[in-house]
Amino acid sequence: MISNSGVSENLGGSGPPSPSLSVSSSEHSRSSGNTGFDANRIAGVKAWLVSQFDVAGKDVPDFEYTSRSIAHLHNVATLSQAKTQAATIVANDFRQKATEYRSQGLSFFTNIYTEILDHVVSSSQVLAKVANLLNIRDTELSSFLVAMADLSEENSSRIEEGESAAGVQRTS
Repeated sequence: MISNSGVSENLGGSGPPSPSLSVSSSEHSRSSGNTGFDANRIAGVKAWLVSQFDVAGKDVPDFEYTSRSIAHLHNVATLSQAKTQAATIVANDFRQKATEYRSQGLSFFTNIYTEILDHVVSSSQVLAKVANLLNIRDTELSSFLVAMADLSEENSSRIEEGESAAGVQRTS
């Protein structure tokens, strides 16, 4: 049993009442406003203790419910519940933001993918037109290189033929 020095009263704890002075009903009604030593607070503290110990998988230990212990436990329970509520709000906000970011990321990915796909399609169309102009049936890179080399040779031979024809005409 946990016992506190000072005025105490046994309210449902196991064991005999403490040997210290007990709170008379007039003192109890006077002090209930200050210390929170009333049935509602005791019930709230007990319920909170049960919920906290259940999470840990343990039973609530027996102790003496004094006005001081109830006041401290009530303050702890109130703070714990407020922080739990705040943490729940923040966690829900993070979950919502994560969902929104996933949605935006998917939208961004879809837009980029579509844009890249459009560029790939247009590049493929240009490549196909070049292959047709070069009269290439095989679209391997080596075929393009060979076709470009042949085209370069044809152009250089045309240029040479043009220069030699111009030279022959000048001499004549």
